[in-house]
Amino acid sequence: MDKMDAKMAFDLGNNFYGQGKLEEAISYYKKAVSLFNSSNNPRREADSLLGIGDSYISLNKPEEAQQYYNSSLDLYNAAEDLTGEGYALTGLGIVFERYKKYEEARDYYEKSIKKFQKAGDYKRAGMVSNLIANTFELQDAFEDAVMDYKRSLELFEKVKDREREARVKTAMRDIESKRYSIKSSKKEIAALLIYFVAIAVAEISVTYVNMEVGLALEAVILFALLIHSSLHESYNFSTLLRSMMALPIIRIIGLSIPLMQVNELYWFPVIAIPLFAASFTLIRAQKLTRKKIGLVLGNIPLQLTIALSGVILGFTEYLILKPQPLITSFSLETVLFGAVILTISTGFAEELLFRGIIQKNAENVFGKIFGLLYASVLFTALHVGWQSALDLAFVFGVAMFYGYTFQRTRSLLGVTLSHGISNSFLFLIMPFIFPAIAPFLATIF
Repeated sequence: MDKMDAKMAFDLGNNFYGQGKLEEAISYYKKAVSLFNSSNNPRREADSLLGIGDSYISLNKPEEAQQYYNSSLDLYNAAEDLTGEGYALTGLGIVFERYKKYEEARDYYEKSIKKFQKAGDYKRAGMVSNLIANTFELQDAFEDAVMDYKRSLELFEKVKDREREARVKTAMRDIESKRYSIKSSKKEIAALLIYFVAIAVAEISVTYVNMEVGLALEAVILFALLIHSSLHESYNFSTLLRSMMALPIIRIIGLSIPLMQVNELYWFPVIAIPLFAASFTLIRAQKLTRKKIGLVLGNIPLQLTIALSGVILGFTEYLILKPQPLITSFSLETVLFGAVILTISTGFAEELLFRGIIQKNAENVFGKIFGLLYASVLFTALHVGWQSALDLAFVFGVAMFYGYTFQRTRSLLGVTLSHGISNSFLFLIMPFIFPAIAPFLATIF
């Protein structure tokens, strides 16, 4: 009898909820919770608790809703009900969204997406991804919003939900103009320009004035970025400042490591270690997904074409710098070995940080055009050590090319390989073959 009464109470709760009579719905759901508990039916008890949570959310009472969502989540978890867990986690995400704690909300939403996907409910996963995109829109983080809209679109396409596909496409069209016309405050723009100038001055000090003075400036910049990012209310601005903290950290660690007795080729992987550590920390702190930082293959023929640009770029930069080779002998084995080291420690490490993380964050602050520009000048500033104004102009052009390519493809594959090939030609190949081809080139030019 209790089972029949419990089901009747639950069904009445659903009916009242559907009619918008939320107080009555809560009353019947609570009665169902008690009856399902007495009849030892935790799965249906969890459904009733979820209904209470949904009702309180509809009444705009997130604190009460949070309590019931947590209780339902515990029961669903004990019953190993993935779909139920997904619903409860989604509810908790909505609760934190109501609190305007968007990062916590996204944590719950991401967990719910994993549950729904594991249960094979791709439609519901797509709907939750849409909720994530909405939270980014509320924070004017349009680049992140677009990426989650794309994820939800892929999920809706998977289940052939044409109506929701159309809605997502409309949302993406609506957001497109915003991506180019973000208006940052004058204070934010001024602060970011000051940070760029400070980083450039620190790099110039390290290279031309005094390394100790430069290190002191880097430490001051790091401290300023830390304090400023923790005090500023804007999500996008604070996130960009936190990602920029990697720049002085890398320089401080790099200059503090004694490398004089190490072969110059191995300097790059040693210095890349803090670079990777900084990137990994930022990825975890900002909860960036693999797709958001460009760790996808993309269009392979296009990515390989982009990669081949490294040959021209490496040849051109060699003409500017003419560095000594990083290997002692010119053979296939030594060149390939060196190329792998340079591709990982310069190509991948630098592109992951500057294009995958910093540029994305800068685009959320400045928009696509000026975000690309700002990330490029930061990248250029870290090349002052080559003591060549012409090379700085060249590096800036390359940074703009890589950044624009990343914007269009959202894949790091092509620019990483291009960067690695470019440095391989610069440091491993051209120093050996250029003296041999220089007389031939002279007859042409």
